[in-house]
Amino acid sequence: MEFQVGDKVVWMKRIPGGDYVYPVAGKVLGFTEKRVKIEADDDGDIGIRYVQRENLQKLD
Repeated sequence: MEFQVGDKVVWMKRIPGGDYVYPVAGKVLGFTEKRVKIEADDDGDIGIRYVQRENLQKLD
């Protein structure tokens, strides 16, 4: 799946130490060779994260 800067995405964030994930809304800011740079609202804190493409889903 190809992402573009500005795309709205859902990051499936893994809970540390477990096999569970939960959705976090974000926006694509850029790219590195292996990851997508997103701005995400994680529990009320807006932060920059570098996420593997397979952990993202594009919102329509």
